[in-house]
Amino acid sequence: MAERDYRVLIVGAGAGGLSAATLLAHHGVQSLLIERRREVFIYPKARNLTFRTLEILRGIGLGRAINEAAERISNMITKRTLSDAEATRVVGTEFFPSAEAVSPEPFGKYCPQSKLEPILLAESRRLGCDVRYGVELVSFRQDDEGVVATVRDLDSGASQVLRAAYLIAADGTHSHIRRELGIATSGFGRLPLFFVFIYFRAPWRQFVPELGDGDGVQIRNEGVAGILVAAQGDLALFACTYSPRRGETIDKFTPDWCRELILKVAGTPIDVQIVDIAPWQPYEQVADRFRCGRVFFVGDSAHTMPPFKGGGANTAIHSAHNLAWKLAAALRGVGGPNLLDTYEAERRPVGLFAARQSLTGPGASFFEASEDRPTLPAGEDLPFFYMIAGYKYHSRAVVTNDPAPASDQVQLVDGEQLHGDPGTRLPHAWVLRDGQRVSTLDLHGDELQLFTGAEGAPWITAAASVSASVGVPIDVFRIGSETIQDLDGMWAQLTGLSPEAALLVRPDDFVAWRADSLPQSPTDELRKAVDQILARC
Repeated sequence: MAERDYRVLIVGAGAGGLSAATLLAHHGVQSLLIERRREVFIYPKARNLTFRTLEILRGIGLGRAINEAAERISNMITKRTLSDAEATRVVGTEFFPSAEAVSPEPFGKYCPQSKLEPILLAESRRLGCDVRYGVELVSFRQDDEGVVATVRDLDSGASQVLRAAYLIAADGTHSHIRRELGIATSGFGRLPLFFVFIYFRAPWRQFVPELGDGDGVQIRNEGVAGILVAAQGDLALFACTYSPRRGETIDKFTPDWCRELILKVAGTPIDVQIVDIAPWQPYEQVADRFRCGRVFFVGDSAHTMPPFKGGGANTAIHSAHNLAWKLAAALRGVGGPNLLDTYEAERRPVGLFAARQSLTGPGASFFEASEDRPTLPAGEDLPFFYMIAGYKYHSRAVVTNDPAPASDQVQLVDGEQLHGDPGTRLPHAWVLRDGQRVSTLDLHGDELQLFTGAEGAPWITAAASVSASVGVPIDVFRIGSETIQDLDGMWAQLTGLSPEAALLVRPDDFVAWRADSLPQSPTDELRKAVDQILARC
């Protein structure tokens, strides 16, 4: 007999699991989140958050907390040793494009997992989520009614049996849940790159005082090659590689050997304390299924990719954002049985695309320098925008006449801009609302939204009628009215909407339906669109 019932059980408290718990809580869904680790991640893993992630966090009221914790996107300099005066190359913010035309947020900010996790943890607990560290999933089974799981406290050894309506597997690259369900993965798999992360404390900042947290120094001399990443205070990470082909193994990275290595990085004698030594090997793989009955995969359990383009944690948070509103709608009884299928239909092509893109661009230099260089599949190195927000969803949760792409193929937008097409993220434009300058993304909330123009009053009546009949709130924003003014005409220019046209936007900020003119019966057309989006028909 189950000791306790939960709406959702989440396994894994990384970026994907914690964001899923937080986003569900904002939709009024309480969850139990368990994590084998006994504390939040303390090292600067998953360094930069991109503008789409910042928008999501901004949308749930965490913008100020992120801004207080985050810095500008991390920079990189190249030197022979830390103590050398000359920096031969600078790669930093100028490497990334501006996001000014597409987002109210900058292109990215340095906010590593060690800073992000505590923010998400505090917010999820504030909203009533039950988060337990030092707890593991022992077993689970699912039926038509839900998931029955056994969990165990690693300190006390006590076990608990519980039932949940749904299970989110955010348990990482080597997901036990994915293997238990027999779900295979596609992609290159384990990449022949062998990294070692050496965490150490030393007075290294005296040599590079201009470095902020998250900035890196590429070190290359006769004795050592790798990248130093600045953490907090005197803590730093040095990442280097080794080659089994040359007979090298992780065993040589003893504390004494690593201390000597860091002295070669510094180029002069300093006091060095080795904190931790962690081997790591990147993967490029995507689960063949993102849903199995009542189990959903989020984060690295769904799509694992090398960090070279910063896709891992960001893609995980975007997937959690997509899934959260759909689970909430299903649990509230307003979403039809097929709504949850659209999570896989929408996010798996994006996961495949992001994983493949992670093997292109600057990160490819790691493979070029490797003696174990793999034969990578051909792929075009596209601008960062397309990984972040330049794709278009095709599923039952989008009403469109566009032909669907081939199975598992992502469809990208034309050009690095968004125009309000169904399946794309709501365009960003600055508007004046009650005298305050805000983004159109700031108008959006946790429910369906209808954007119309100055002559769109009939849509207000239609939204009220459909909302009452369906049981789903629909907020209406009239851009061009007295209360919301289109600053510089950018909204009209981007979307091409006439004053009586309308966009229906989902809770995850994606356009679900577009009406380019006022139909004979706005209520009937809006009801048909809402019924399709929520899989009620």
